[in-house]
Amino acid sequence: MRSEPINESAARQAVERHGLDWHYRHNTASTNADALDYHDLHQREVVAFSEAQSAGRGRRGRQWLSPFARNIYCTIGITKEIPANRQGLLSIVTGLALCRALRQSADAAISLKWPNDVLSDGRKLGGILIESRPLGDDRFFFAIGFGLNIHMDADELTGISQPATSLEQIAVSQIDRTQVLTTSIDSVIDSIRAFESDAVQDLVSEFERFDAFHGCPVEVVTSDNRIAGVNRGITADGRLQLETEHGIEVHSAAEISLRVASE
Repeated sequence: MRSEPINESAARQAVERHGLDWHYRHNTASTNADALDYHDLHQREVVAFSEAQSAGRGRRGRQWLSPFARNIYCTIGITKEIPANRQGLLSIVTGLALCRALRQSADAAISLKWPNDVLSDGRKLGGILIESRPLGDDRFFFAIGFGLNIHMDADELTGISQPATSLEQIAVSQIDRTQVLTTSIDSVIDSIRAFESDAVQDLVSEFERFDAFHGCPVEVVTSDNRIAGVNRGITADGRLQLETEHGIEVHSAAEISLRVASE
């Protein structure tokens, strides 16, 4: 499978147009850690990117497969004023921004699985991991990390523990990895900066249109239980609404995993 190092000059220019610093490595443990460390040292917003990660993580500490120069491993480190009870919405804002960018890049159907998976035809294309540092008065520095499968073939994808795909597998034309990266960075930064708490209802409605399993039978998996129900979308603070035989239950992303009922 071919490797395609990004055009670093083009990526740097895209980042600096937004007023952020650019932090690039060939190899790193984690771009989220890079962005957090960079902010601790320089007190600057930054985009951290690496061609490979040795300790890339998904949600709940899951390892993220990270071959060299074939996927996207990126973290946008950005300051945002947002009430703590609205922070769960940032993964929704980020997911929707990536959906728009990927549809533009690949002209393919892209959807979301709450709270932070990017899908195509029910297969995982990417994921989001957000970490934060409090700065006081509802201001936080957020490390908004996202990984996207770009150049991975069918054999490699079968080695992943869940159904997965890559942009190259679903696109109708050749994929330019640098263009996918810069379009994604533009979309996420613009969306995070524009998001305000009074626009929550619009966000909830847009998520419903992209939600791969809205209205579908699902299971909520906790550390010691599985709860069956129907996915009824999200609340105004980004929690999942699950319709069960006992009524509507609300679940936080920190507590559970979501599975399609047939899985």
